[in-house]
Amino acid sequence: MIISKKQSGFTIVELLIVVVVIGILAAIVIVAYNGIQDSARATAKISDIKTMQKAIELYYAKNGTYPNTGGGWLYQRSAGNNFIPGVVPEFMSKLPEITDGPTGSNTNNTYIYRSDTAGTWYELKRLYQPSIPAGEYSNIPESMHDPNPSYTDRWGVWSN
Repeated sequence: MIISKKQSGFTIVELLIVVVVIGILAAIVIVAYNGIQDSARATAKISDIKTMQKAIELYYAKNGTYPNTGGGWLYQRSAGNNFIPGVVPEFMSKLPEITDGPTGSNTNNTYIYRSDTAGTWYELKRLYQPSIPAGEYSNIPESMHDPNPSYTDRWGVWSN
């Protein structure tokens, strides 16, 4: 009498199928994770702009005009923490800083602010040189895109 021993285990085809399925799932997770990171970064930047906008509106409520720049742009990097005149420290303890770029890199990304000489309108924007990262821009609400379509390097808020 011959007794046959049945071998148990996986065939190479079964193993390859499992490896392919795991690879597909990993690719889906990585793409979803990157999208979530882009969205989270954009949300944080929108929150910073909205916080500054509220401080500008508080300034307006108290003084009857928006912080005055005489029509010229003030840049966060060149004007430091006070690029929006009169807002710090009365309406905000500190203005948000740009944190983009690799550590030690010299980026031209900044916040910019301007108003007319009478303080009847203002613009507060996030400026990128040379252009906004695509992953960020796609997460910015349409209402915050610069109304001038030729400006592909900025988004923000402004008075009506």
